Amino acid sequence: MKSQWHNILLFFWIGILILFNLKDIGILDSFILHEFRIPRITGSVFCGMGLALSGLMMQTLFRNPLAGPFLIGVTPGASLGMALYIFAGSSLGIGFTILGAGFSSLIGALLALSLQLWLSKGFTSPMRMLLIGMVMGYVFSAGIQLLQQFGNAQEIQQFTFWGMGSFEQLKRGDWLLLLLPTLVIGIILWILRRPLDSYLLGDLYAQSSGISIVKIRMTLILGGALLAGWITSFVGPIGFVGLVAPHIAKRIIKSESHERVIMPTLLWGGALCLTADTLAHHVLSNTVLPVNPISALIGAPVLLYGLLKKSNL
Repeated sequence: MKSQWHNILLFFWIGILILFNLKDIGILDSFILHEFRIPRITGSVFCGMGLALSGLMMQTLFRNPLAGPFLIGVTPGASLGMALYIFAGSSLGIGFTILGAGFSSLIGALLALSLQLWLSKGFTSPMRMLLIGMVMGYVFSAGIQLLQQFGNAQEIQQFTFWGMGSFEQLKRGDWLLLLLPTLVIGIILWILRRPLDSYLLGDLYAQSSGISIVKIRMTLILGGALLAGWITSFVGPIGFVGLVAPHIAKRIIKSESHERVIMPTLLWGGALCLTADTLAHHVLSNTVLPVNPISALIGAPVLLYGLLKKSNL
C-alpha cells in the first residue's frame, strides 16, 4: 500500500511539473510548442526513466547501491566519442550535426562496452569489470583532455555545452526513440524480477536456485550499458540520476525486491530529470542553465543524506 501511494505522489509531482512548463501554452506559437517545448518535457521524463533503469541494473549487477553506468566506462566512452567527433572531425572536414554527434557518442559507448567485455574476459567477475571500468574512465578522461588542447575556441565551447547535458536539442519524435528502449528493457527486467532477486543474495544461492549467473550478468551489463549510451548520445551526460533514483526508491520502499522497486525507480528518474530541467529554465529569467550541474546539486545532497543515515556509516 505504501509503495502505491508513493507511486501516485510521484505521478502527481510529474504532472504538476508538466503543467507548470506548459503554463504559457496560450501564447506559445504552435510550431514552438510541438517542435521544442513538448519534446523537451517528454524527453526529459523518458531520459530520466532510462537512466534510472540503467542505474538499477548496474546496482544489481555489482550488488552495490553506489554503482552506475560510469563505473563500467560507458559514459566516459560516449564522451570520448563526442570529443573525437568535435575535435578531430573539423580537421577531416566533417561538419557538426546533431545526428553525427549522437551517432559518435553512441559508437564511443559501444566501443567502451566492447573493450570492457574483452578485457574482463566475459561476465565471470563483477569486481574485475568494476576495476577495469574505473581505469577506462581515467584513460578516456585523459584522452579528452589531450584532444581539448588541440581544439579551437568554438570546438571547446561545443564540447563543453554537450558535456553539461541538455534536453534543448530534442525534437518531435525523439521521445519515442527514448521511450522504446526503456520500455523493452523494463519489460525484460520485470520478467526476470525473481531471478534478479535471487542473484542479489549471492552467487551460491542463485546457482542453487538453477539460475545462470553468466546470463544474468550479460543481461544486466548489456542492457544497462546500451540504455545509458543511447540516452547519452541524445542529451549528453546527465549525472547522478542513474545513481540516486534507484537509491531513493529502495530506501523509501524499504525493499530491494525488483517487483516493488522497478516502477518507483522509473518514476524517480523521470521526476528528477524533469525537476532539473524545470529549474534550468525558470531559476533565472532569460537564461537557460545546464541540466547536468543542477541534477548533481539535487542528487548529491539526497544521496549524501541517505548514506549518512545508515547506521554503519
